[in-house]
Amino acid sequence: MTDATERDLARSAAGESHGIRIHPGLTGFSLLFVAASLIALAVVPVLLGRMATEVEREIGSTLEPSRALASEVELALASRMAALQSLVLSGEPRYRRRYREARDLEEARYQELQDLSVGMDLLRGDGAEDRRSVRERLNNLLTLSLSWYLGHVSLLDGPVPRADFETILPAENAMYEEVLAASKDLQDAITEEVNAGRARMERARAIQTRFTVALVILALVATVTLGILGSSILRATREAQSRRQDALGARREMDAVLSATGDGVLGIDLQGRCTFLNQTGADLLGISVQYLIEKEVHPVLHHTRADGSRCQGEECPLMDVLREGTARSHPDEVLWRPDGTSFPVQISSRPMVDGRVVKGAVLTFTDMTEVRAAESALRQAVQARDEVLAVVSHDLRNPVSAIFSAASLLLEMDVSAEKTEQHLETIQRTAERMNRLIQDLLDVSRLEAGALSIVPSVIDVSDLFQEAVDAARHDADRRGVALVSAPDAALPGIRADRDRLLRVLSNLVGNAVRYSRQGGKVTLAARVREEGEVVLGVEDEGIGIAPEDQERLFDRFWQVNRSDTEGAGLGLAIVKGIVEAHGGRVWVDSEAGKGSSFYFTMPIAPTLPGARLRSL
Repeated sequence: MTDATERDLARSAAGESHGIRIHPGLTGFSLLFVAASLIALAVVPVLLGRMATEVEREIGSTLEPSRALASEVELALASRMAALQSLVLSGEPRYRRRYREARDLEEARYQELQDLSVGMDLLRGDGAEDRRSVRERLNNLLTLSLSWYLGHVSLLDGPVPRADFETILPAENAMYEEVLAASKDLQDAITEEVNAGRARMERARAIQTRFTVALVILALVATVTLGILGSSILRATREAQSRRQDALGARREMDAVLSATGDGVLGIDLQGRCTFLNQTGADLLGISVQYLIEKEVHPVLHHTRADGSRCQGEECPLMDVLREGTARSHPDEVLWRPDGTSFPVQISSRPMVDGRVVKGAVLTFTDMTEVRAAESALRQAVQARDEVLAVVSHDLRNPVSAIFSAASLLLEMDVSAEKTEQHLETIQRTAERMNRLIQDLLDVSRLEAGALSIVPSVIDVSDLFQEAVDAARHDADRRGVALVSAPDAALPGIRADRDRLLRVLSNLVGNAVRYSRQGGKVTLAARVREEGEVVLGVEDEGIGIAPEDQERLFDRFWQVNRSDTEGAGLGLAIVKGIVEAHGGRVWVDSEAGKGSSFYFTMPIAPTLPGARLRSL
């Protein structure tokens, strides 16, 4: 858009193209009137409503509690009178206690009423001069109640002669009636203040309603005034708006398209300088739109290839479209940010042609970071699937073959009872091995999904070690390996899932026995750490593990010696998963040729001193 066009639009917006001139003073007054009307409509009802709410709050916090206290005073007076009558008639000491309790309650309520009466005097509204204040009536009631009390206080100190009944009770009844009348007078005064307060609140609500209606009418008048003023301005600017819409329509449509796209769009001229960059592209590059305008694109965005080698300007794929004048696509490129980081992109470039002359080019680049990450994750998933299939096919094929062979011999040959028993034992051992493999696969899946259930209980480490030793005794004796359980003395109980923890120890002890030399020893040890944990360990004197193998020792499907046909490489992965599910950690301390020690931590169970261990 040219400067002349902008000037024409400005003159049109000011009303010059129609010969209409709007007086600035009239415009300012109209806007001031509208603003004042809107402010009054927003503020005045709020202030009036706040006044009514304040009166309502005063009634709820002062007058209503006072009325309830006055009722309790009247009830206390009645209790005093009843206790006094019973004392005079019976002379029993318990009525003196009841009298004093009623008197104490009455005095407490008097004190509360005196505190509230200060606020009630401040809250008195219209017509208050025609009404006796609550404080005056409260003082009157206090005076009468005290006089009544002083008149019969001597009766509370000793027995009353029965001959005085006829003279005492009528006098006390008369005094009580006078005090009761003063109490009712106090309640009437409080009720009057409550009614007066509610009348004030209703008046405030009515005034709020009237003001709101008046302000709404005023706002409507202001709206009409603003409408008239707007109509005048609209007539003055209609032509300017029409011309401006025609001039900017194409640009707005293009901006909307470029803003909606998730790709970066970059315009370059014949010298390779940036002429346009949309906001999405600026966000991807980590720069502002103005940062790249008028700068050469190649040295800023594509100075280096993905492999780290320098890219010369004449080799830059971003400039191919300018050199060849045809659309190009580059699916595996990188763009660099000013902070030195890069990201993978797919670039599509098209020439901008005026007739047959190339004036520049438009480059569209798509961030491929997530796509590349998804491709990498897919490759890893496929690799993991292939590993699982390879392990399962390898470790299940041999047991299935053994079962098949043993079963075939039993079916096809007439073998002795001893041989039959041997073949059946082979089938049983092989089936158990297959079941362990399947259970290992299921446990690994549960661990990776975070679905392994843990049922904690308080466990005695010595008993747990003994159970693990007993389970591995047959295999250890067969291989000539000694098993030793040596936990520290007075070791506290640990909090863990017994079955899961036994699985951990069985895996570690089984590995230690398998890789120990003939005549070797495997030790189960446990000690307390200062951090409030128990460290459990399985130590052997076997072949040890090389440092480079220890890094992958707890990975699933990985074994130091793949020729070992007794496992699938899942045992230590399961150990790590179970220990971490308990909030512990596991590690190995080993040196090739000098044995291995596997340790893991478990939390100490909170128990009372001297308490016996029991299941939670």
